[in-house]
Amino acid sequence: MNIKLKAGNIFMILIGSVIFSFGIINFNMAYHLTEGGFTGIALILYHLFGISPALMNLIFNIPLFIIGYRFLGRTSFYYTLIGSLSSTFFLYLFEKYPFNFSLNKEDLFLVALLGGVMIGIGLGIILRAGGTTGGVDIIARVTKKYFNWPMGRVIFMFDCLVLVITYLALGDIRITLYTFICVYVGGQIIDTVQDTGYTARGALIISEQYQSIGDAINTVLERGVTQISAHGHYSNIERPMLYCVVPKNEITRLRQLIHAIDPHAFVSMIEVHEVHGEGFTLDENKQLIEAH
Repeated sequence: MNIKLKAGNIFMILIGSVIFSFGIINFNMAYHLTEGGFTGIALILYHLFGISPALMNLIFNIPLFIIGYRFLGRTSFYYTLIGSLSSTFFLYLFEKYPFNFSLNKEDLFLVALLGGVMIGIGLGIILRAGGTTGGVDIIARVTKKYFNWPMGRVIFMFDCLVLVITYLALGDIRITLYTFICVYVGGQIIDTVQDTGYTARGALIISEQYQSIGDAINTVLERGVTQISAHGHYSNIERPMLYCVVPKNEITRLRQLIHAIDPHAFVSMIEVHEVHGEGFTLDENKQLIEAH
């Protein structure tokens, strides 16, 4: 069985695990906040009984590894395994060697913001690299794959359930509300990190030289072009309109290419938040479904 693991993805998962674990231990745990998902439950158990969050994180993830193996494919499963084990290791490491920020324990709003940002960035990097830290992250990746639901939103919904448990277990509405702020900020950051870099541009091009422009985009940029029948309302002339999608780093080249052929071409750029298919995500999708 050919399992393709990229060194760059593994490196990013490790970096994300460091950031995520640092935020959990040095903000949430240190200032008596909890979190969402299974990490939140682990923190509740820590605050009540002093049980290590790293240990509980590992225990909670064992049954979920089966789900990840069944639904995510071999490659994604191994990324998940790396993310879960590395986050467990770094949680343990930061438990043993915490960083003292000397923040006022009454200033929980700042703590919640910092914790949410750190956790969101860490999880966003891990998810974007194809892994998870286990727990609800596995469920979020499965729903992203099969239903295209935003992972940050899925995680947030599960987190709300844990917030209710937080209030019932700790009986402190203040802690619960500040944890909610942390969870909400984290969810927004996750979606931001997920979208960053994937944003492309869709170009609508109208020109008398449409055939030359289309051929140039095919050969020079090696991007596909769709020819759409269009009718000018003012000119009352039928003229094909070209549509193509390019990554952000190729926008300048596309503009220069069009201008060189027809300086008077009408070009409209629209933002594209998600692109699937050859040249964009085809190889990644193959990895996600392989080994089934």
